[in-house]
Amino acid sequence: MTESDKHRLMVPDDRVLAGGLMSVPILYRFRGPLDRAALSRALDRVVDRHAALRITYERAGLRRLREHVLPPGVHLPLSETVVSEPDEAERLILARMTEMFDPDGLPLTADLYRLADTEHLLLINVNHRVTDAWSNALIRRDLARFYNAETGVATEPLPVVEWLPGDYYAWRDARLAGEPGRRHAEYWDRQAPRLKWAGLRQRAEKFGERRPPSRTVDIAFVSGDVAALRELATAERTTLFAALLALWFSVLHAATEELGLVVCSIHANRIRPEAWNTVGQFANLTYLRVDLPAEPTFRDVLRLTRTTSLDAMAHQEYPIFNVVTHPGTTPRTVSRAGEVAFNMLATPPNADGAAGADFNGLEAVSLPFPAGVSSHFDLELFITPRPDGLSGVLRWAEGVYPPELVSAMADTYASMVSAVAQDPDVALSGFLKRFR
Repeated sequence: MTESDKHRLMVPDDRVLAGGLMSVPILYRFRGPLDRAALSRALDRVVDRHAALRITYERAGLRRLREHVLPPGVHLPLSETVVSEPDEAERLILARMTEMFDPDGLPLTADLYRLADTEHLLLINVNHRVTDAWSNALIRRDLARFYNAETGVATEPLPVVEWLPGDYYAWRDARLAGEPGRRHAEYWDRQAPRLKWAGLRQRAEKFGERRPPSRTVDIAFVSGDVAALRELATAERTTLFAALLALWFSVLHAATEELGLVVCSIHANRIRPEAWNTVGQFANLTYLRVDLPAEPTFRDVLRLTRTTSLDAMAHQEYPIFNVVTHPGTTPRTVSRAGEVAFNMLATPPNADGAAGADFNGLEAVSLPFPAGVSSHFDLELFITPRPDGLSGVLRWAEGVYPPELVSAMADTYASMVSAVAQDPDVALSGFLKRFR
């Protein structure tokens, strides 16, 4: 077992895990005649299909876990609760998401909340040890396909699961032991000492303290502005991801007036197509730094972001544990460089996006999880592609930042999107006054 795998099976202090840090939820609202028995059978078929969802753990010492994979045929209990109003359902969902996972049980729970005969909320809460955003998209796709089959709808066969999680880890470890691993290590020899934290916190963090609950503010996008950003990204030989990240760097510059900026971002890390249909925790955190000129325009930021994004993609398979423990830095310095995050949901091939999936006879809407759950990040901009454009949410750790600062950052981001759509060469100096 590699050092990164040992780290993956470590048990942090309960204070650190509390508050929902290990919860990666799937939350649906169903309207229509839900077939509860068919839903339960569909959930069992999803668990049968993916070995990671049949993993249980046992303690192997004070701070270690040992994995066991149960054979197919495991039943996932689907609890059902009648609630009188949406607020009650939200409180119950929040309580479930902030519970600790039982290491002796399956790494996921399923709860159905009945608001009316034809209106339900479904929460599937998955342990982060076995899933990531890509994997949850696979679970959503497979659940819808199996539900439709269980209700009598002819469905196309699902793609074959080619690799088990262990196959991926074996492939990765072999690469890291060879030339690719050497190149990654050399890259972080150069990058790790340059990582820094943004310093936006209004109070110092105490090591090992429980993560505070998160709060959110929505960011709206105009479809015409998003189309203009796509065109700009294409003209600059980059992606919409890079353009949206460049906007986040621009907001951070306006808020701090710093020229050297660092954010972290989660990459799907599905380099091999054999892993595209495998549920597992393969995503990896990378750090991205830009060094802006003295009087930057947005186009300056975008071109620098293109370069740092390509670097991050090239080194996304290097485990974050290796970066945190890399020579030339300290775990605390690197981990705090992840104070500010930018993440954009990636959708697997042949999978439905975040807007939801087709469930036979139901109106199914994928919902964001409620505020109040702890986050690994202090300040995270999360962008979700949707059929009609984009949606954005800015999450921040309660008590860590002044609410007025977060509101100003969200408003500035939305304003920058519109400004850049009109003029990509807009100077960022015009946005500094928003934070003075």
